[in-house]
Amino acid sequence: SLCRTRRGEGDWEREGRQDRMVAEDGVDVRTRTHFTPSEVAAHNSSQDDCWVSFLGRVYDLTPLLIEHAGDLVQPIADAAGKDISHWFDKETGDVKRWENTETGLPEYYTPMGNFLHVPPSDPSDNFQTDFGLPWWMDHLEREPKYWLGMLSQKRVRRVRIVNMLTKDEHTIEVCAEDTVDQICEKYLVYNSHAQSYTWKRLPTDGTKDMIVLDTTKTLEDNGLVDEGDEFEDLGIDED
Repeated sequence: SLCRTRRGEGDWEREGRQDRMVAEDGVDVRTRTHFTPSEVAAHNSSQDDCWVSFLGRVYDLTPLLIEHAGDLVQPIADAAGKDISHWFDKETGDVKRWENTETGLPEYYTPMGNFLHVPPSDPSDNFQTDFGLPWWMDHLEREPKYWLGMLSQKRVRRVRIVNMLTKDEHTIEVCAEDTVDQICEKYLVYNSHAQSYTWKRLPTDGTKDMIVLDTTKTLEDNGLVDEGDEFEDLGIDED
């Protein structure tokens, strides 16, 4: 469990960030580095909220769908909220290819339907080549438009947060890679003043004093070891 107590006036001033990317729930996703599969799955609208994950990365392709209407974005829209790693080659990061047995030439493998930025199998005057890197390589851009961060590669943690002033409790899913600062930003949807509180954890040595957390570190680095696997082995509900 994590506990929050209010800081004194002027104790903490958070520096402003440039180029903020704020989701509808108020969370600044640009400062987040990892996302859970359930977070990706929640953005599953084919029209105005399309996140996907692939090869360990998380992309918000909503702007892409808005910029490019038509059949070439339909496979992307249909994949909203899903992992599409099977579209891509793990070694190259490019769309998978196969060898056409009739022509003997390699072609892009798109059984889901040809999609934006994939060259057509046959020569075409309609294929635009002035887009720079294809959208699935956006993480290589100096200023990415679609890439948000990484998909958590560790066990997703369920954390109970208690407001020691109001006694309100919330249990949220966080990535094991998240720092306390990033968890705090995620918690803003429940309490817009979360960043003005001191974050503490319960002691484990039998003492009564709670321990102030280093917000630049992860929960595990702050001594909060994930016991989820142990609970699972013992058949105990993690909640």
